[in-house]
Amino acid sequence: MDYRRLFEEKNRLTYDAGDEERQAAMEQGIRRAVEGQENPQPRIHDMMKKSFVACSEADKTLTLAYEVEEWELNAGGTMHGGMIAAAMDTTCGMTARYLSGSLNAATVSMTVSYLRPVPAGERLLVTAKAVRIGRSLANLTAEAVNSKNGKTAALATAVFRIRK
Repeated sequence: MDYRRLFEEKNRLTYDAGDEERQAAMEQGIRRAVEGQENPQPRIHDMMKKSFVACSEADKTLTLAYEVEEWELNAGGTMHGGMIAAAMDTTCGMTARYLSGSLNAATVSMTVSYLRPVPAGERLLVTAKAVRIGRSLANLTAEAVNSKNGKTAALATAVFRIRK
């Protein structure tokens, strides 16, 4: 089976459609990606328990929720910083990919500032916002919020290489 072709067909956005159709296509593609249907072999972002919350093509945002599971904890019993970064990277990458219409968005750089710990069993809401989508690079910001107390746990800025 040609997984690349299948992936391309499932995730192609129609950019000459109206705004509502584009929004619906973006949301549908992101939901498929979040549910792990796009990759036949599990990757770290597939292992993380995440769910779709919201997206807006007009605002250039995507919000995903990540459940903090036992295997994601550090020695202190809170979500490992690398897992927080992975959640932010995944959310930013999906945002860059869908807004650019690219099938490939690779992280060039990402800076994360950790502000508060996120305990096990809680839910991390990650919102990515595209600042600029260029021909080959996308600049984004992300905020990770503990849904239990509404406090920001981490902030990030990221640059992605996009290939069309």
